[in-house]
Amino acid sequence: MKNKNFLILSLPLLIFLTGCATEYNLATGQQETLMYGTEKEVKIGDAVARQVESQFDVVGDVAINQRVEAIMDRISAVADRRDLVYTIRVLDDDAINAVSLPGGYVYLFKGLVDKVKSDDELAGVIAHEVGHITAKHALKRLQASYGFLLLQVAAMESGSSDAVYGVNVLYTTVFLAYSRQDEYEADRLAVKYTQKAGYDPAAMRNVLELLKEENAKHLRPISYFRTHPYMNERIAALNKEIQGHMKFRDYLNLTGNEL
Repeated sequence: MKNKNFLILSLPLLIFLTGCATEYNLATGQQETLMYGTEKEVKIGDAVARQVESQFDVVGDVAINQRVEAIMDRISAVADRRDLVYTIRVLDDDAINAVSLPGGYVYLFKGLVDKVKSDDELAGVIAHEVGHITAKHALKRLQASYGFLLLQVAAMESGSSDAVYGVNVLYTTVFLAYSRQDEYEADRLAVKYTQKAGYDPAAMRNVLELLKEENAKHLRPISYFRTHPYMNERIAALNKEIQGHMKFRDYLNLTGNEL
């Protein structure tokens, strides 16, 4: 029976592994094994983009679109991935937020576009989202989810409820921690791209301060299971990336002793 179960579990794992390809990612500076090539990534992005645009109206204002497209052109020209056609659109919603999708899609919410005070600040937001795309964060998360399904099957086959619970806790912990690291990496890449595109990366601090103020209006209990670093931590890491060294205040913020 054990051999039979091993065969059942090995087949999907074998399919998963043989469908992967190893490549060097310029954005992360690492060799990475991914099961999604660019063509499949674009198809995934196209499908999700259609869903997004079925739920939100896209802003048609010519001036706004020309502004964000001009910034995107400069950022994408210096980004680490040139195998994509980058698309940027503004969604007619008051949310102060931005999202990116696989395949080169970046969506800004009008609430954010209206709040930022300069093209340098807007460039920081766009570069951050492009950083998620070049580092392939969404694809890695999708790939991790697929691997998690295999672990779940293995745990259920063991007949142990404790094993199933353990896999779920492990996945939640690793997944959310990985997501926090994604934000730091996207910030690092945003500094790189804004500098190369001729924008002031320090303007990104203003955006993070804005997000910090907005978050303060919707206070939630501190939780270990959160998908983003605290804003003070992101600002401290950003300062270190821009300045090349860490000031005492940034050290306190990064170590959890927020001022």
